[in-house]
Amino acid sequence: MTDPYWNHNVHHHRAVLAVPDGCRTALAYDFVSAVAVVHHAPFERAVTRLARLTTPGGRMAIVGMAANRTVLDWLISACGVPVSPLYARRNGGKRGPVGMPMEDVHMAWAEIGRALHRLLPGCDVRRTLLWRYIVVWDKPREGGS
Repeated sequence: MTDPYWNHNVHHHRAVLAVPDGCRTALAYDFVSAVAVVHHAPFERAVTRLARLTTPGGRMAIVGMAANRTVLDWLISACGVPVSPLYARRNGGKRGPVGMPMEDVHMAWAEIGRALHRLLPGCDVRRTLLWRYIVVWDKPREGGS
């Protein structure tokens, strides 16, 4: 049976829900996630706040969007065009809450990558076919171990 609620963000939930062994619960802030949120807020402030909410040794995962600015950006994004309807069809069609507010993305891919690496040293940033990026960051334990 397909998930009754599917869209391009739901497609990334497996990456976000890959909570590392040893985490207590998301409520204890061992694991902090933001799916389709950060690009709706002042970027650096949002990422910094999420990082502060993550306990030392904890993990943070963000699924976000960026704006195409270069020819390469547009070419990579074009690769998602044939994939999107296939994923939607496989998951019963693209659906979402009626009246969901939409926000244009303002930061470019390169800008976001530079900011993430500066704000979250050692983070893993991956661009996906469905016009999103996933960043996973394990906050260093106190004392650097």
